[in-house]
Amino acid sequence: MKKVRNRGAIRPKITTMPRSKSESSHQLELYKLVTEQQRIKQELEFIEQRSVLLKQRLITLKTQIEDTEKNIRFLRTSESGVPIVAQTKKVFEPNTYQAFDIEY
Repeated sequence: MKKVRNRGAIRPKITTMPRSKSESSHQLELYKLVTEQQRIKQELEFIEQRSVLLKQRLITLKTQIEDTEKNIRFLRTSESGVPIVAQTKKVFEPNTYQAFDIEY
């Protein structure tokens, strides 16, 4: 799974050269602010659409998990109704093994 990093606050873009105080510089600043606003709105819409898709996928996965668990429970029970796990013999019995040391 990808590790998502904390992005922090969105900072405005900085220009390296200060502009003169004129109408055209204010128009440019207005244009930059409006385009950033549009970009952020589009990004929010994309996030909302993605959120809806992810929620739908979670619902689908939940039903698939429930169905798979039902199938597993069904397969664990034999025709007599006794779980197969109870019918199997234990392979590892700790009382039958003896420990010993080998020196070399």
